[in-house]
Amino acid sequence: MLVGFLYVLSQNVDISRANWTDPIQRKHFIDLCLQEANKGFRSGGGLKSSAWPRIAEELEKLLGKRYTSKQLKNGWDYMKRQYLIWSKMMTMTGHGYNSVTKTFDWPVEKWEEYLQKYPEAKQFRFKPLANVEELEALFGGVLATGETSISLEEDEDLPRNTNDEAVGSKKKQKKRKKEQTQEEMNRIVNVLENFEGPSVKECMKILKRLLTYEDPLYYVTINAFCKKKEYREVWMKMESDEERMGWIQSLYIHTL
Repeated sequence: MLVGFLYVLSQNVDISRANWTDPIQRKHFIDLCLQEANKGFRSGGGLKSSAWPRIAEELEKLLGKRYTSKQLKNGWDYMKRQYLIWSKMMTMTGHGYNSVTKTFDWPVEKWEEYLQKYPEAKQFRFKPLANVEELEALFGGVLATGETSISLEEDEDLPRNTNDEAVGSKKKQKKRKKEQTQEEMNRIVNVLENFEGPSVKECMKILKRLLTYEDPLYYVTINAFCKKKEYREVWMKMESDEERMGWIQSLYIHTL
């Protein structure tokens, strides 16, 4: 415990640049994330905050490189997004997945049409998703029950590349978009306050204890609250946060 604390204090010294496309670095990181997840250190759409210093310590032992918790969280989000893009392609009717090459045998016309809607899928046109089995073990179960439901067209919170630092102007744009989204959500909530059944605000009070604004599931859940009073009633009757997180995760099934 003390070692982890001291490591956090020293994170600003000799920080290495993260490269999650490097096969060795990537494999070690995924394996360590799996270890933490299997030990019960999942939390919402990621790992508990206490897990990142432990992973950082182990990576330093294995690679001789030092990473911050922020870098590791970005790595998690980057790989989760990769898996989401890949799994979205796998859900298509007649997906044309080649189990030998682990790529998609699509005609040019289909690729062009798909990439117009999902340009990030371009990374899987000529090469497979690296460490697909491990990523499936890490994200497949939670995706199947709805742990993360994000829009491939509009989401801006997950990284598109592995750069550690974003351009200042892009950060400001993201912040403005988040603020605008939150304002719009508050407006909708206020309109719904007069509806019968538990109020959206009552449900949100509990939700804020489980998820942050940055988690895509936060807005997925609010959207459910706004749609049906039955959702709000079920939410308020649940006896534990674990039960509520399981319910949130199940929402993803209906968004596929």
